[in-house]
Order: sequence, then C-alpha cells, then structure tokens
Amino acid sequence: MKQTSIAIVVPELLPVPPVQGGAVEHWVDEASVRMAGTHRITVVSRPAGDAARPGVSYIGIPWTPLERWFHRIKEQVTWRNPLRYLAKIQNVYSYGRRVAQAVAPFDVVYLHNEPNILLFLKRRPGQKIVLHMHNDHLSMKLFRPFYRRALAKADVVLCVSDYIRRQAVAHFPEYASRFQVLFNSTDPEVFQPYPDAAAQLDGLVKLERGHRYLLYVGRLNPVKGVHVLIESFAEIRRRHPDVRLIITGSSFFGGAARTDYERQLEELAKPVNDAIVFTGFLPHDKLRYLYSAVDMIVLPSVWQDPCPLVVLEAMASGTLLVSSAVGGIPEVMEPQVNGVLVPPGDAAALARAVGDALDAPEASASMAQAARAKIVRGYTWERLVNELTATFDGLK
Repeated sequence: MKQTSIAIVVPELLPVPPVQGGAVEHWVDEASVRMAGTHRITVVSRPAGDAARPGVSYIGIPWTPLERWFHRIKEQVTWRNPLRYLAKIQNVYSYGRRVAQAVAPFDVVYLHNEPNILLFLKRRPGQKIVLHMHNDHLSMKLFRPFYRRALAKADVVLCVSDYIRRQAVAHFPEYASRFQVLFNSTDPEVFQPYPDAAAQLDGLVKLERGHRYLLYVGRLNPVKGVHVLIESFAEIRRRHPDVRLIITGSSFFGGAARTDYERQLEELAKPVNDAIVFTGFLPHDKLRYLYSAVDMIVLPSVWQDPCPLVVLEAMASGTLLVSSAVGGIPEVMEPQVNGVLVPPGDAAALARAVGDALDAPEASASMAQAARAKIVRGYTWERLVNELTATFDGLK
C-alpha cells in the first residue's frame, strides 16, 4: 500500500533538526523520526546544515538578505514596537510563499504554529491540511482577521492543551468542530533520574557539595516570569541559606541576541548574585542531566503558558516541579499530588511554596516520583504518534 506523503512545516525562524534549539523544532524532530516508518516524511524549515535524521527527508528554505535584515530589526525592538510586527509579517510572507511551492506535491501538509502560512497554500485535489498550535497565537487580536481566512483551509487544528482549544473556539466558533487536543509528550528514557548527573555537567555547570539547587529552564522573556523567581529568591535564601539558583536559557534559543530584559534580570540578581548562575542556552543532551542533578525545578510563568515541554521533561526527570497555575499546566500537574502549583506573578507565594517543599524532602520526593509515573503512563512519544497517526488516517 502506498505510504502517505507528509510535509511537516515549522515557522520561519529555526531549522530542523534543532541545531539552534527551539521547542517546536525539537517536537517536530522527535515526532518525524518516529513517524518515518509508516509515512513518507519530509520536514520543511530553515536549512540545518548537514544535520539529518534517518528515514526523514528535508527541504531547506534559505534566508534571503531582506529576511535577515528584517529579522535583525525584530530582535532589537520590544514586543510593543510596531516594527516588530512589520518584520514578522515580511518574513512570514517571504517564507510562506516558498513553503507553498515546496509542499504542493504532498498528500498532507502538517503546519506547526504559524497559521498565516495557510494563506499561501493552494490546496490541490485530495490534499489535506493539518495545523498544530503549540501556543495561543490564535488569540492575537491584530492577526485574527488573517487567521479567520487561514483557518478555512485547515481540515483539523490540533492544540497542545484544552486551554488552547477553548481559547480558539471562543475566537473562532465557526470552526469549533475542527479543533482537537493532542497533549505533548517527552521521552522518559532520556529525561530520567541519573545517578551520575552532576558528573555529566562538568565544565558547564558546577554543583557544589553542601548546597541545594533550584533550576529555571526556558526563554528569558518577561512572560516567563524569571523576574518573579529572582524577586522571590531573596526570601528563599533567607530561609534556606544553602540554596542556589541556576537560570538556563536565552531570549530565543541558541544564538539569540542579548536583550534589555536579560540585562534587567542580571541587575535584579545583583543583591544575591553570589548564589545565582546564568548558564545561557544549553542543548537538550545536557539539560537532561541538569534536570536530574538539581533539587527542584521552578517554572514561574506569568502568562497563560499552553503547557511547555519543560513541564513534561521536569516531571519525567524525577525532580519536583513548582509551577505557576496557568494555561494548560494544571491539565497535567495535580497540586500536592505530582507537583506544586502557585498563583502567577506572586513572588511571596512562590517563595513560600519553594521553602515549604525544601522543608519537606520526603513529601517532595513522593510528588516527584508520582510525576514521573504519570509521564511514563501517558505522555510518551509512542502515545502521541499513535494519536497523530489516527488523526491522519481519519483525513482519508
């Protein structure tokens, strides 16, 4: 029987395989190699050099000089500057036109997190289109008129949490039947408790005996609430002088420009900078050891986080996760069962939650074990690929 040909398209910024990082790009890389045995998979992204995965084909969409110029503008201005959106529109337009030509022959076009590229697709007879939303972009008021036209071309819209699905239905009720939930996944054989985790970090992060470590992993962006964590850390350290904080990430994954927010975080950290380490961006093959080596992972998001991969990776690692109760995160985390949830933006509440967990190591360990068991039961890539395959089969 002829295998279905699927073109998997990621947004216009980063390559697959994820040689520069990127949560969506990492997701696509993991899923594509697992689907390659049953489908003909081609990934469309920015060029990734010589990187490749067995059984997967790649189409690289090179950067043009004009795209590079607009991208530099986008990196240098804040989210409130209209130039940022102008640069975004130009790059999506330029990238989307070339993507549309590349995916024309495929049976299924599987587009991730950039609805506007749908506007450029010219569906041939029998071709199916699936959009997968990893964030709440569909709620952006500025782009909603474009999204309404774009969504008319999608046969199915997958959402990483029910929170994302509900938001999408609220804004586009005419397409309610197309929105479906496909929860994220991770690999519990990669993210697991490692007995020699600290040794694997030699030369990257120094973990000293006699100290306990908190870890933040993610983008250094105001919506991620890293400033709230640093504000809370003074109280955490007053209560537990042995505690140190590791902040891992950059403004936008590997090679990202340094931002004013990063400088603000370093300024905010000065009163306790002897106990805070900024590592910058670290690749996944090192993060798995860092998750395991620390005593607690903290995710202080102040926006409606859709349910990032960090949540699943942390839970799989056997390390207690303390997170803001936002977006889709409570759909995975059960408070005081497999993790600790706190109100977003409340530094005092975060400090109390972390301090209480440090004071109760047995209860913390029990929650961490329950978290890993939940991931192993229902949040593996095998489960996700089975559900995704069923979705594709239902398109026929």
